[in-house]
Amino acid sequence: MRRHLLVFLFATLALLNTASAQYVVGARDDKAARTDSVFRHLDRTDSPGCALGVYQEGNIKYARGYGMASLEHGVPLSPRSVLDVGSISKQFTAMAMLILEKDGKLSLDDPIRKYFPDMPAYADRVTWRRALSQTSGLRDLWSLWGQTGRTFAGDTVDALNIITRSAEPNYEPGERYLYTNSGWILAAQAVYRLTGKTLAQFAEERIFAPLGMRDTRFLVDRAAVIPNLAESYAPREKDFRVTRNNYDGAIQGAGGVHSTIEDFGRWLNNYDAATVGGRDILTAMTTPTDLNDGSPATTGPGQAYAIGLIVGTVRGLRVVQHGGAWGGFRAQMLRFPDQRFAVATFCNLTSSGPDSLAQKVAAIYIGDQMQPDTAAAWTQALQSAARVEASAATLRRYTGVWRNIERGEVRRMRLSGDTLVSEGTPPTQYIPLGDGRFRTAQGMEVRFEEEASVPVRAISRTASSTVIYARADTVALDAAKLAEYAGDYRSDEVEVTHTWKVEKGKLFAYAGYRRLGELEPSYRDGFTRGGNVIDVVRDARGRITGYTVESGRVRHLRFTRVR
Repeated sequence: MRRHLLVFLFATLALLNTASAQYVVGARDDKAARTDSVFRHLDRTDSPGCALGVYQEGNIKYARGYGMASLEHGVPLSPRSVLDVGSISKQFTAMAMLILEKDGKLSLDDPIRKYFPDMPAYADRVTWRRALSQTSGLRDLWSLWGQTGRTFAGDTVDALNIITRSAEPNYEPGERYLYTNSGWILAAQAVYRLTGKTLAQFAEERIFAPLGMRDTRFLVDRAAVIPNLAESYAPREKDFRVTRNNYDGAIQGAGGVHSTIEDFGRWLNNYDAATVGGRDILTAMTTPTDLNDGSPATTGPGQAYAIGLIVGTVRGLRVVQHGGAWGGFRAQMLRFPDQRFAVATFCNLTSSGPDSLAQKVAAIYIGDQMQPDTAAAWTQALQSAARVEASAATLRRYTGVWRNIERGEVRRMRLSGDTLVSEGTPPTQYIPLGDGRFRTAQGMEVRFEEEASVPVRAISRTASSTVIYARADTVALDAAKLAEYAGDYRSDEVEVTHTWKVEKGKLFAYAGYRRLGELEPSYRDGFTRGGNVIDVVRDARGRITGYTVESGRVRHLRFTRVR
C-alpha cells in the first residue's frame, strides 16, 4: 500500500513539475522582468497564453512561454511550442512567388487570368502584384463561403470554384486597399501549376530547409501528428473551449504556416542576411504598393501594404509587421530594421491581443529610441475622461440606425435601461462624456454631430482610425409588412438559394434547411444579419427583384428573386 502511495506521489510531482516548467532563452534582466509583467495575466497553469520572442542583432535576446500549450495535458507553452501563425504566413507565400519570378516562371505584373483562364474578364486587370498587396478587389473566399450555409472542409477544388465564379470585384483593381485572402489561395495554386509541387513542398525546399527551420511547415493535413503542437482556445464564462482549425490544404497561401518562436528567429534573420531570395526580393517585399492614383495602399496611420507585409513607422521608427488569426491562434510580428530588433508573439487564445502585447514589449526594449506614444496617451486620456450623467431622454436622441455606405457597415444604437448600447455579443456600452461625446471600454470615442438640433452623424474614432456614420431612416416592420420580403433569392456566384421566411413575427434567412439568422429591419428596404448589411432592390414599379449583400470583405454580392 505504501509503495503504491509513493508511486502516486512521485507521478503527481512529475505532472506538477511538467506543468510549471519553463524553458527560457536569455538573461532574466530588468527588461526581461518588465516583459514578464506584461504577460502576468497569462502566466498561469490554468490558462492558454503566448510564446514570446525578442530578437536583437540576429539572436534571441529573450524568449519564453506564458500559459499552457495544452490545458488537457498540462503542457506549458515555450519558445519551442508549435503554433499556427495565421496570416503571418502570407510573407512566406510572397517569398515563394518572388522566387518563381526570379526563376523566370512568372511576373508579378502578369494578370492572374493568364493562370486561371476560367475567371471572368475583370481578372485581366488583376495582376499578381495586386493579388499579393491587398489591392486586387478580389472578394474574400471566407466571406463568400459564409453565404452558402454549407460546411467547407478545406478542399482546394471548392476554394477555387468559389473564387473563380465571383462575377465582379469589390472595386476596380488597384483603386484601394481592402484585405482579402482569395489572391493568396490563387497564388498557392499557381505555385503548384508552375512547378508541380504544392506550396508546402516548394516552401520546404526553397525556404524552410535552407534556413534550418526544422519545426516550420505549411499545414496540409489537420489530422497529422505534429510534435510540440499547441492546442488553441477561446474563453467561456468560467473556463475555455477548444477552437480548432477545420481546414487542410485550401488555406495554404493565405495562412497555414505552423512555426515556433525559435524557428521564426531564423526567418527574421533572413531579412538582414538575405540567404534565401536575395536582397532584391526582400526589397520588393518591404516596399509599399502604389494604388492606381500613385498613393500608397494605406492600411492605417503611417502604414501601407507591401507584398505580404505591412510597412511604415511606429513612434518614429521604421517598422515591418503583420498579424495573424486562425482558429483560436493569434499572432503578431514587429520588426524594426534600423535597430535590427524584432518581437514576435504567438498565442493560442482568441482574446490574447498579441499586437498590443508586442508593442508593449518593443517599448520596453527600444522605447528610449521612440517618439512619445501619442496613441497611448490619447487612449489613456479618453479612458480617464469623467462620466457626465445623461438622462434617458438625452440618450434616446442617439438611438436608431447609423450607416457607413462605403464600408458596408451598420451600427444599431438602443437604450438598455439607462445606458446607450450598440448591438453585438456582448453589446457595447457607451459612457457619456457630455456634449454628444461618448467612450467605450474598448478605447473608442463616438461623437455625434447635429444639424438643426438633430443628431445626423456619428464619428467613431480609435487611436488608429476614424469612421463616419450617417443616420438612416429607422423602420419597424410588423409580420404583414415583413411578408412582402418573403421568398427565394438566388446567387449563382456562390451557388446558393436563400429563402426568407416570416416566423413568429420575425424574418429569417435559410440556406436549404439551415437557418442563417434573423433579418433585422434597419432602414427602408435595409436589413442586417450578423455582419451582413442587406439592401433590397426594387424595379420601377416597386416590385422586389432581389438584394445586394455588403459583408466586410465582400461588396455588392447580388441575389435575384426567383419566387
